[in-house]
Amino acid sequence: MQRLLAVLLVLIGLTGLVLGRLGETTWAPATETTATVDLSGAGPAVVIDPGVLYVGGEQGEVVIEGASDVSVITANNADIDAYLEGVHHTRVTGASDWTTLSTEDVDPEGADELKNPTSSDLWRTVETSPSPTTIDVGEFHAAENGKNEQVYRSLLIVTDGTQQGAEKISITWPVDAENEWVPFAYAGGAAIAVIGLVLLVVSLGGRRRDEDELEDGEPAVQEPAVAGAAAGSGGAVAGAESDADGAQGAGLDELFADTGEKPREENVWSLGADSTASGDSVAPRDSDAPSTEDAQQRGESAEDRTQPIDPVDDGGDRR
Repeated sequence: MQRLLAVLLVLIGLTGLVLGRLGETTWAPATETTATVDLSGAGPAVVIDPGVLYVGGEQGEVVIEGASDVSVITANNADIDAYLEGVHHTRVTGASDWTTLSTEDVDPEGADELKNPTSSDLWRTVETSPSPTTIDVGEFHAAENGKNEQVYRSLLIVTDGTQQGAEKISITWPVDAENEWVPFAYAGGAAIAVIGLVLLVVSLGGRRRDEDELEDGEPAVQEPAVAGAAAGSGGAVAGAESDADGAQGAGLDELFADTGEKPREENVWSLGADSTASGDSVAPRDSDAPSTEDAQQRGESAEDRTQPIDPVDDGGDRR
């Protein structure tokens, strides 16, 4: 159960780490935003009001598309207003949201053409390039705040003076947006994975110790069994020996038991006669004590056999 919980924690931690990575890549919010406006019937000139380029920050890019070469002109705001007086033109005033630029149609009943719009002596800078042309917001901001400071300048955009000044304008700004839950996914996933790994190591170590204890305990269990068997066999042998000793002792006791008879003293001369007499006189005894007559007979026969033999007198002395 402990190992299962450890594996589950490791999987949850890895899932958190994967979610954090996906939150930074696949599920990450857009790293930039673009506001666009399509111009139709804008007139021969389009003006971008001061500060519109910095709505999304001081870094970005402006893309301007036109029917022909596009000229970007900088000048004092008052000079631009004076030059366009009585001329139909469109002003880009800001961004209604992060995807749409807001515009204003100015003097729609005014003139629809400009004569040599790039040759006026009111302009500070004129840059003409094929469509689409781009403006780096960072560089433009640096130029406005540089040696020749021209903060919040307007931009006048024209073509040849007979066609509308621009057909489409888009401004792109970088965005530092990120999923707020990504750091928590990384931290939580890493912590849970580490806890699961530690628990898994502890579980495996405990199981190994249990196996070692079981291996060490088996001989100890077998040794008492062998000792018990040996003790049992020894006890059986001892019991058998004790029984044998008891039987032997019992036999000896019966053999040497006091029957009431006195031991008979015999000499070597009475062995044959005693054997014959004993063979002829075997009869059941009325009692364990020997009769008086038998004792006397045995005594007399013993005396007869022990009489000294006199030498034979053959009628003369043997010298």
